[in-house]
Amino acid sequence: MVVTQSNASILIIDDDQEIGEMLNSYFEVQGYQVSTSNWGEDGLNACLEKIPDIVLLDIRLPDMDGYEIVKRLKNNRRTQSVPIIFLTEKRQREDRLRGLSMQVEDYITKPFDIQELRLRVRNVLMRYRRSSLTNAITALPEKQLLIETIEEHLQKGRFGIILVNLQKLDEYRDQFGFVAANELQRNIAMILKETFMFSVDQPPFLAQWGNSNFVLLTKADQTDLTEKSVYQSVYPKLEKAYAWGDSHANRIDQQSGIHVYKKIINPQTESLQKIIIDLERLIH
Repeated sequence: MVVTQSNASILIIDDDQEIGEMLNSYFEVQGYQVSTSNWGEDGLNACLEKIPDIVLLDIRLPDMDGYEIVKRLKNNRRTQSVPIIFLTEKRQREDRLRGLSMQVEDYITKPFDIQELRLRVRNVLMRYRRSSLTNAITALPEKQLLIETIEEHLQKGRFGIILVNLQKLDEYRDQFGFVAANELQRNIAMILKETFMFSVDQPPFLAQWGNSNFVLLTKADQTDLTEKSVYQSVYPKLEKAYAWGDSHANRIDQQSGIHVYKKIINPQTESLQKIIIDLERLIH
């Protein structure tokens, strides 16, 4: 299911209850799912508990400022890509520059035009939907297309899901830099595509969930063979790619650099929501 205006979720973090209630009512009428928090810590917890599609954030809050909230969200892998719009009374040029320098999507000062805010929210969501369909590094389908494909599989019958999680990717990036880490992801995507092109009768659907997680959807009766291909063909190549400059390094699977998860999905007992929750739990 594609995220549309009718099901996009907005988290509003603002200590002004009147503004929060007004925005809540307005955006719900527009078809959005809206939640509000008046405290920064509560807003952070709400964002982690159920990741929203966009955050409207005040800077002046009772317990912490909006800058700190942005910093924490951007430093968390689960929330680093959530778009944020500052909605604040701080109108000074230095405040605007500071806010925009933190990679937020927009900086809107109070009082604001509610129609303009609605359009800005819509435009940000549309931009993120377009960019979220394929991974910018590997060109593989990303989370949204994966979810749509899972939903299609649920209509057809039993199928298999295999998750390949690259737990060492952040360490690799820290040691060798972003260029090397991006090249590693491209190489892994190529290895996976080439491996499954010849190892099973029907190649599995291959997608990415974030940068460090590859998900394969396959026919139920090919799930074991697909998993076997990961271990027998992909593992040695990934071990070589993850060489840390130490010729005596342990195998990558022994270092917990890779986690492989396999499951047969039965549409009679599994819902799309449960599958997504289970994947997010394994990934994070």
